[in-house]
Amino acid sequence: MKPAVSLISIFVLTLAAAAGVSAQDSASEPVEPVGGLTFADEVQVTVVNVDVYVRDRKGLPVEGLGPDDFRIIQDGVEMPISNFAELTAEVIRHRAAEATVSVTTTSPEPGADAADDEEIKPIWVVLYVDHENLGSLDRNRVLRRVREFVLENLTEPVQMMVVSYNRSLKVAQSFTSEPQEVTGALRGMVKISGGREERETARRDLLADMNEARNQDHGSKVNTQEGAKLDMRQRVSAFAAEEANNLQFTLGALRQMIAMLSGIEGRKSVIYVSSGLPMEPGIGLMHDYAMTFRDQSILSLRGRFDGTRYFNELTSLANAQEVSLYSIDATGLNPLDGFDAESAYSRDPSASSLGSRNYQASLKYMADATGGIAVVNTNDVSGGLQLITNDLFNYYSMGYTVNTTGEDRVHRIEVELTGGENYDLRYRRRFVEKSRESKVQDRVFTSLVVDIDDDAMGLELTAAAALPGSATRWIAPMHLSLDLTKIALLPVGDELVGRIVVFVGARDDEGRNSEVQRQEHEIRLPKAEYLAAGRERFGFDFRLLLNEGRHRVSVGVLDPITRQASYERTVVSVP
Repeated sequence: MKPAVSLISIFVLTLAAAAGVSAQDSASEPVEPVGGLTFADEVQVTVVNVDVYVRDRKGLPVEGLGPDDFRIIQDGVEMPISNFAELTAEVIRHRAAEATVSVTTTSPEPGADAADDEEIKPIWVVLYVDHENLGSLDRNRVLRRVREFVLENLTEPVQMMVVSYNRSLKVAQSFTSEPQEVTGALRGMVKISGGREERETARRDLLADMNEARNQDHGSKVNTQEGAKLDMRQRVSAFAAEEANNLQFTLGALRQMIAMLSGIEGRKSVIYVSSGLPMEPGIGLMHDYAMTFRDQSILSLRGRFDGTRYFNELTSLANAQEVSLYSIDATGLNPLDGFDAESAYSRDPSASSLGSRNYQASLKYMADATGGIAVVNTNDVSGGLQLITNDLFNYYSMGYTVNTTGEDRVHRIEVELTGGENYDLRYRRRFVEKSRESKVQDRVFTSLVVDIDDDAMGLELTAAAALPGSATRWIAPMHLSLDLTKIALLPVGDELVGRIVVFVGARDDEGRNSEVQRQEHEIRLPKAEYLAAGRERFGFDFRLLLNEGRHRVSVGVLDPITRQASYERTVVSVP
């Protein structure tokens, strides 16, 4: 199922170039290109950086370790550590104060062996408040602590963003280093309500009705209320289906948020605040039903609604985009459901415990799989937020060199301590090697929410007045041009031939994104015309099909010969 964020569709209707288009000719001998940017030095060797958090039994950072204390293993093969640094809050903040941190930081060169040689990475933190799966009272209690966390930690090189989810994803505050802007966005959420409380009411009504049925039939060895039994089974199944459907939308929005971070360089974290998500939708009610009506057959529904694979897809994406997930359970430390003084029903302790664990298991899974932390079973999340602070500013950065393939590949990483110390090690356990096209597509998607200044080709993107496309859609004519001398062209007979790959994406003010579209385009022109043209620009037209409203449109252009890319964006209002 596609998430709701795909409501905007976008496609390239035309790519009419100023020059003619024909099939690519093949050259019998290697030729030197004309024009173009410097070749991107990324093919043979790259440095894989691994951030490792070493903690003692109290969860406190362990300091003073060196490169000889660690082993890094990729795909079963030990890799020599080429760069190593121990980072602390003092080092990070001191170094950040000395230099301006930009989005386009580069990876450290092999051979660096001290923190002074380690380039401090930008720290990007997304505060993700899931109103759809969050009780309002729990939310306001937790967000007070989160605001304190912001005031204590939002300083260079940290940038924070506030995101709200309530059946659609909205950016309440874009990335900023101003604490007041972030805390203001969080304060603006205190009156938002989602669907969690309504679903919780429906769940408690089901439990109360099952409790009543159990009390009415407590003397029978076999429940004779077949009509009530069938009705209750259908209601439990419908509740599980609704939870499963909501879960898919919720995780779809989380995947969208993670994808938005894909093109950013630096350390990336999402702090996810909710009252938990069902790993197995409806599992607690299924067990209550089975015990109430002495009917275990309902447990066969578990496989139909099991959400494990969706969580696995989410964490795989997070690892691919180098995003760590930190989850906060706003529910707090509550008694088992049905055992508090105000409960209108009683429950079997095992079913109640299973239901509670079901909502927490997902939060632990997301954190464990991505090197983050799950803050659960506490009414005061300050301690958990301190552990997250430790992760932001206290870690070991180490790396190793690999020969890249230029393709999308997933590698497994293991980190071990050589001395056998009983410390807790957390790190991202997968390294995803990305093709150049995947990296460009990621950055185009990211630029829909984050400004990316990387335009060596001198792109210019403009929009003309929108035209009616259908009853609800508008056609927005667009024109993209670039500096022709920045594209590598190969001599083919009396012509010069080049190729560019164009990526286009759009996002509206409601937080809905299109998928990033890819289009290849050939440039072909006579040599004499190119020499006479000097620095004239090359341009082409395309059209987007958009809903009414204000849209941010981003493009990326890749030169496959030099592997260099350039990015531009504009805002389009339709009609």
